Amino acid sequence: MTIELKNVSFIYNKGTPLEKVVLKNVNLKIKQNDVIYLLGKTGSGKTTLLYLIDFLIKPTSGIIYVDYQNPYKNPYKYRRKIGFAFQFPERQFFSETVKDELMFSMKNFNIINIDERISLIKDILDIDDEMLEKNPFSLSGGEQRRVAIASAIAHDPELLILDEPTASLDFISEEKIIKFLIEWSKLDKKSLLIVTHDIEKFEKIPGEIYTVNNGEVLRGGYIGF
Repeated sequence: MTIELKNVSFIYNKGTPLEKVVLKNVNLKIKQNDVIYLLGKTGSGKTTLLYLIDFLIKPTSGIIYVDYQNPYKNPYKYRRKIGFAFQFPERQFFSETVKDELMFSMKNFNIINIDERISLIKDILDIDDEMLEKNPFSLSGGEQRRVAIASAIAHDPELLILDEPTASLDFISEEKIIKFLIEWSKLDKKSLLIVTHDIEKFEKIPGEIYTVNNGEVLRGGYIGF
């Protein structure tokens, strides 16, 4: 899957006294097997860019393509190919148990062999049977982060988007997530987009760096090569 943004801009409250230009003339392409890091200050427009890439909002101007098609004509079809874990995991939870949380996207996207998929995800992200039966809101920060990522990959997406995946984690929890991301980055036909303020933590995962600054997305070199 290839996602391409061409001259994309986004304006909140356009035409009102509260109008704010968040992104302007963004050009970005995410291809199969890409690893891309997004850097930038809080409020720079990174989260808005993620929402555009996941088709949660439409650009004010410019065009977004997925495999040279307009994703907004059938967002369900293309969102099926994307997994998104938010910066604050507790904001994306709504099920009573971890297992139900993992099953939601699989049911939503008509994944077969759900039990086999859950078993695989448990092994990948170090989730045991006891955790499956817990309420996700009762978990530690590191456990919540792993469950959020597990939920994002439950339906086997092609592009995984992570917003600050290691923020506020202890060393052990951070290491578990980094280990998973190293393995994900090696999988065929999988791509990874990470927003982070701590780029040095990902030096074992080679990727291209972009910086969001004053609404512009600028190429900033590489890490891990």
